[in-house]
Amino acid sequence: MPGRVIDIVASGPPPHDPYEPAASAWALAAALTAQGNDVQVVHLPATNAAAAPTGVTAVPVTIRLRRPGGPVEPAEFASAAGHHLRRTADVVLRDPVGLAALGAHRTRRGPPVVGAFVRGTELSSFEGYRQAHPETGLVDRVDTWLDRRSVRRLERAALGEADRLFHDDRAAAQELAEMYDVPERKLTAIPAAVASLPPLPPRATARQELRIPTDVPVVVALTAFETPEPSGVDRVLESFRRVRPFFPGVRLVVAGSSAPTDPGVIALPDRTAATFVDALASADVAVFARRAPGFDPGLALAARAGIPPIVLPSAVLPVDPQGGVRVSVSDDPGDLASVLAELLADPAMQKEVGRAAVKFSDAFRPDRVADAVLTSLSPRSS
Repeated sequence: MPGRVIDIVASGPPPHDPYEPAASAWALAAALTAQGNDVQVVHLPATNAAAAPTGVTAVPVTIRLRRPGGPVEPAEFASAAGHHLRRTADVVLRDPVGLAALGAHRTRRGPPVVGAFVRGTELSSFEGYRQAHPETGLVDRVDTWLDRRSVRRLERAALGEADRLFHDDRAAAQELAEMYDVPERKLTAIPAAVASLPPLPPRATARQELRIPTDVPVVVALTAFETPEPSGVDRVLESFRRVRPFFPGVRLVVAGSSAPTDPGVIALPDRTAATFVDALASADVAVFARRAPGFDPGLALAARAGIPPIVLPSAVLPVDPQGGVRVSVSDDPGDLASVLAELLADPAMQKEVGRAAVKFSDAFRPDRVADAVLTSLSPRSS
């Protein structure tokens, strides 16, 4: 069967940081290309971008913003990106769905079929921003009202253009139904595609580079953001401080963010694949305590490496981990420390959870996500 012509609209260029919002779109593009499809990614440019995956055509689109930083800025990119969609495209994918319709050229034969990934709603993001920056006068209140109306209208247009909306969080799907009356038949639960990191070096090699003894337990915290606060670094640090007296020599490696110079804490602030590789290769247990909502791709990376992950009850788990993830009973660092201590004290449990974690991570393999997306967009599934 000949491959399909697939256009993907991404929020940025190929990233070095696996946590970048555009990372999932590029991982999916690479997988679709490997399956024999003709894939083009239309994206916003940025400095210090990584190379595009082999076989994927990258089309950077520079736009002149009429309102830089304004809430309707994504709509300007959608309009520009739409002009670069190929008339021969069978499938158009958009990650995230964003604002405004792309204007995909429809023909009598049907294609392109449009799919879009929901990572949250733009209207909720706008409301959150306005709560943090209250109006200061009549003019400001009028501008806010106009902006809110524009965001709602443009988001509705983007959602309406999509034939299928993919989500990895049931809460996001419910939000769409409540805000925009999106029917259930249009929604499909599909995990985000998480590209594999380069092969991990032997544990002894990684620990030698980090100056960590080979006979001590190591906890790793992959941070979702460069800023410690939304990544929950303080929570991880407090839980580590509580278990440290019981595990002589234990280390905490914080990867992707800064951290206080506490005893036993090693900070690797660079946000590159190489940093995350070194951190994971040295670790026995991984802890994720982010405050910002959304799925944490580092969870899939740790699970793929067979490192048992610990998460908070608020963590987004797109599929049932089947024992491959340990969940704290609350966000309290004391409860997090209890789960951490239990795993550190039991190497057999570490191996058991690690084996289940590897199976759990299969759901985020880009090739599996690509298959699920194309199957969902086939006429028989509509």
